[in-house]
Formats: sequence, structure tokens, C-alpha cells
Amino acid sequence: MILFFYGEDTYRLNQKLRELKEKFISASLGDTNLSIVDGKTATFDEIVRQILAMPFLSKKRLVIIKNLLSEGKKEIIDKMTDFILKTPEATVVVFAEEGVPDRRTSLFKKLNRPKLAQEFKPLENEALRRWVRSEMEKAGAAIEPAALTKLIDYVGSDLWRMSNEIKKLASYSKNIKEENIELLVQPQIHSNIFDLMDAIASRNLGKSMKELYQLFNDGKAEQYILSMIVLEYRNLLITKDFDRRAGNGLSKWTLAKKAGLHPYVAQKTLSLATKYELEDLKKIYGTLLNFDHKIKTGKIEPKVALELLIFKLTATN
Repeated sequence: MILFFYGEDTYRLNQKLRELKEKFISASLGDTNLSIVDGKTATFDEIVRQILAMPFLSKKRLVIIKNLLSEGKKEIIDKMTDFILKTPEATVVVFAEEGVPDRRTSLFKKLNRPKLAQEFKPLENEALRRWVRSEMEKAGAAIEPAALTKLIDYVGSDLWRMSNEIKKLASYSKNIKEENIELLVQPQIHSNIFDLMDAIASRNLGKSMKELYQLFNDGKAEQYILSMIVLEYRNLLITKDFDRRAGNGLSKWTLAKKAGLHPYVAQKTLSLATKYELEDLKKIYGTLLNFDHKIKTGKIEPKVALELLIFKLTATN
């Protein structure tokens, strides 16, 4: 039997492999007939030997070949396309790929068969919510709906990090509330940047300057602050464009997927985008690039440039 596991959700992929290995070891009374092959470094002969080896004191043998399609040598991949037809009935071969390899190769097409292949796509929307609730239950805790929404906003579909956050939250409380998320989970994006962006978009000069000085006090460098402002206005331009094409019905999950943004960033950006027109954003983006050029060429001192920029953005956005 030949199985094929691949996909961007490497957490669930590795979880599947772990469960498969544990089940096999339990049934075979040990790992004598289990082999893990690194597809990046293994030679064709080494892979062949592992697949053709007879089981020792067992009916089955399990061979897991990792990342051969994405990291292995082309000549080995080409040879494996024909060789896998010679796999003995006593051997279960699992091709495991962290990510999505080239779908055009002959080996991919031969492995990607119904019921024997499984793609692990990043979980989204209700599927992600169900997964988090299930993992919370396994950890002996429950999570309130509002807390679940905030946790997903903060972490997104990174299940490696989400798993760690769930363990941390469950050890703190058995009934997870929204305030627990705010206390214990750090959003991947520095929230003060969005506080500054909110103030600018609201044309609130006083609050904008207060948020800017808070970033200074937090030790953030002027060029870092400017780069984050430029990045967010770039995201706003992209968001406006996508939203126009979607008929003003763009969701944060669609935006996150299309623009490659963290869901937390996508949600904040969608909210900010409602305060701007597309043409205004284009003019602002040009202004930002102009200030960035002046700083880099030494025509203006960075801190003064940021202060002047805030004055201009709150007056004209």
C-alpha cells in the first residue's frame, strides 16, 4: 500500500504521521519494522532497500519517505515514479510532503489517488473553530465564543502556535474567557501600530501624536515606525482593490488568503479601509514614499519627518 500526505498545514500532517507510527508500533510490538527516510539526502538505492526489505517477525513493514518530491533529486524522483509499482504487499510506504510539491510531476500524479492521498490545507472559518474547541476539550478546558473569536484573530491558522497557546490557556483556567486571551496571548502584529493608524484615519492629531510618542518610548526606531506605516497603507490599497472586485463584500478570511495577511491584520485593515477612498490612499502612499526618500537621503531628520508626516496625514486623509 502507498499513502500520500502533503499540505501547508504541517501541524496536522505531522500529527497524522505520529498517529500512524504509534498505531503501527503498537500493532508490531516495537519499531523494528519502521523506517524514516529523508528524501533530501537519501539515494535511490537506499530508498529501494528500505521498501524491499522483508518484515522481521511481523506481517507488515512501514516506510515513511519525507519531502522527496519537494527536496529530492530529480533523477531519483523520476526513477521512483516507475519503482513504486514494485512495492511489496507487506510494505506500507508513506510519502509525506511539508507543503505542496509540484503537481505537474509524474510522481505526484501517480501518488495523488482518491482515498490514498490526503492534502492538509490550512483550516479556516468554522473548521478552524471546531479544531480549537476540540483541542481545548482534550486539554480539559472550555472556551467561550467571544474568546474563541479573539484567539483565532490573534493566532490565525498557525496550529503549531495555536497548540501551544491552548496548552498555556488551559493550564491557567478551565473556562477560557475573552479577558484571558487579552492577558495571555500576544497578537503577532504590534497593536500600537494599529492604534496609531486608527487615530490617523480618524483625523485625530492629538491621539495620533500620543500614539507616535508611545512608540518612541517603547524603543521603536523611527525607520521601523515609518516602514510599518508604509506597509499598512500598502495593505489598505490592496484591500480596497480586492474589496471593489468583490462588490464590497470582502471578508477578513478571503483578504487574509488573497493578500497573504495574518487574520488579525486582515480584520484591522478591513476596518481601516472603510475610512478611506482608493484615490486618497494612492496619494497618501505617494506621500509616504516621498518622506521615506527624504529620510534615507538625509534631507530631513527621521523623528521630525514622522511628526510632520502625522500632521499631514491627519490634515489630508
